[in-house]
Amino acid sequence: MAWWTIRTRKVSFAGSFVAMLCAQALITACAVLLDAGSRSTPAQGGADVVSFVVPFGFICLFVMVFAVGGAFSLSVQQRIREVALLRAVAATPGQVRRLIAYEALVVTGIAAVPGCGLGVLLAGGLRAWLVAQGMIPAAFPLDFGPLSILTALLICWITAESAVWSSGRRASRVRAVQALSEASLPRRRAGSVRTGCGLAVLAGGVWGLAAIYGSGGSDAANSAVAMVMVLMIAVGLLAPWTGKLAGAGLGLLCQALFPVVGQLVRTNLTTGYRRLGAAATPLALTVAFAAVALFVPQMKWHEQQQQDGQRMMADQVVQSTGNGLPATAARTLRDIRGTGAALGTMGTYVTVAVDDDGSQPGSGGIAQAVTGGPLDEVLDLGVVQGTAHELGPRDVALSRDLARRAHVRAGDEVRLAMEDDRTEKVKVAAVYSRSRGFGEAVVPQRLTAGHLSDGQLLQDAVYMRAKPGQGNQLADGLAKLHRAEPSWHVLDRDAYRAEALRRQDASMIATYLLLVVVTVFTSISVVNTLVMTTMERSGEFALLRLIGATRKQVARMMRLETAVIVLAALLVGALVAGAVLSVFSHALTGSARPHLAGITLALILGGAGILALATGVSTTRMALRQRPTTALRGAG
Repeated sequence: MAWWTIRTRKVSFAGSFVAMLCAQALITACAVLLDAGSRSTPAQGGADVVSFVVPFGFICLFVMVFAVGGAFSLSVQQRIREVALLRAVAATPGQVRRLIAYEALVVTGIAAVPGCGLGVLLAGGLRAWLVAQGMIPAAFPLDFGPLSILTALLICWITAESAVWSSGRRASRVRAVQALSEASLPRRRAGSVRTGCGLAVLAGGVWGLAAIYGSGGSDAANSAVAMVMVLMIAVGLLAPWTGKLAGAGLGLLCQALFPVVGQLVRTNLTTGYRRLGAAATPLALTVAFAAVALFVPQMKWHEQQQQDGQRMMADQVVQSTGNGLPATAARTLRDIRGTGAALGTMGTYVTVAVDDDGSQPGSGGIAQAVTGGPLDEVLDLGVVQGTAHELGPRDVALSRDLARRAHVRAGDEVRLAMEDDRTEKVKVAAVYSRSRGFGEAVVPQRLTAGHLSDGQLLQDAVYMRAKPGQGNQLADGLAKLHRAEPSWHVLDRDAYRAEALRRQDASMIATYLLLVVVTVFTSISVVNTLVMTTMERSGEFALLRLIGATRKQVARMMRLETAVIVLAALLVGALVAGAVLSVFSHALTGSARPHLAGITLALILGGAGILALATGVSTTRMALRQRPTTALRGAG
């Protein structure tokens, strides 16, 4: 019976099939790459692939739940009359639930072969892209087993079954005697269990954002980004209420602006609030996710560039094109004519220990180990407590964020756990504010020399300041040194900023890839939902035309309804993204007003709106091509 239902209701299941096909392609690609990464050695780039695929796959899985769940749930809602007929002819609730579950299984099985095939091809394309970007070596083998594909299929099938469970349960509980009467009218009341779960998730998301807003810091900023998923789950659960509120408020606006057609639009929106909420949710997800995915890295780089420009006091920066500069690089560069100050830095990791032996984990982060010399002459760290002119052998400087998390101030003595987990007793000489793109702590290089995991003391960069009026002499001396040591790369301030922009563009490529994949997936979900909800109403359109409405009037009515869906989705998506970005901005910069590029914002909102409007208008035209009598027979 499930196979027969799918064959006779191809239009109703087309959206579910497309959503499942895309879901299987994405999840299979992630599973294949994850399997290949776990089979590869670190030298082949296995760990790099796993670190890339895990967050990528998690986000794809989250979006897949919305897309697949929405498509399957909508297909069940569209066939509520058929379910009612089955109940009227003595089908039990359990049989109805099993029929809907078998339908999800059949759709999953039909989409398995093309979906898994596309997933393997996508995995090969992602591997080639990662190699081209230099993220993994070309020797990385795409070696995977059948278990990864079976796991992807199982994940997609469980997601589909979970999506239809609540819809099937609701449909199967209709009494047989009341089946046809209840199927003829939309359900007027939102489910209490779903509403309660949605309010609970929403309350948790708001509480989480409030806690993050009060804590601040880089860790809090990263946690704020994850809250967009929590809020979108709440939006999905509260979709009927979103449809109710949007239908009531925007329906009145349509009636005021267009008295004749607006009255019909308002009636349709208030009675079909579930349809409105189901259509607006994937579009809101597209807007919210695209805004957060684009603006969060842009805000990070904007803040980092600002702090980098304020921090940079050096005239020249010397870096290595190889593994690093020798430990004596800073001493060598100090001897160049015109040098006023030269300070070498090396990246490391430190933790402010909670106890004396460092057995309990504390707050930590990336640190910069510096050579001796006047620190504030080459780097203005924005010291807010103490002084950082020249660190003593047991003096350290901590960022304001790390000092707040570790509950220390300038002048306190703390135990600092180094790379090898051994601790050193040090004094906090200063607390500074400009840590973005630099590090959470500054420690003497001689203090870290005995704690390196690889035992090699190599400097990442040497910051140099010229003596007053001797900038040209310093530049000439560095050019001469570069000819003698070609691996020593010399950058002035402009070249240093250009190199930072190049690194920014390189780091954003992975973000753009994720955004493109997820946006395409969510856009397909938006199109599927709008097509299914519009084609479902072919009988309604035919009835309107039989009682005297023209095709233009019906098309105008649908344009207004689609505009309401778009406006409601943009408002909800913008509200979710705005709340997350505001909290993220406060945690990152101390200001709740995020730095947003107007062009990017217009592209996100305008692109989502144009996609939905174009889909709604074109689908309405397709539905109106049928003769009213033919459409009524098909709807019946």
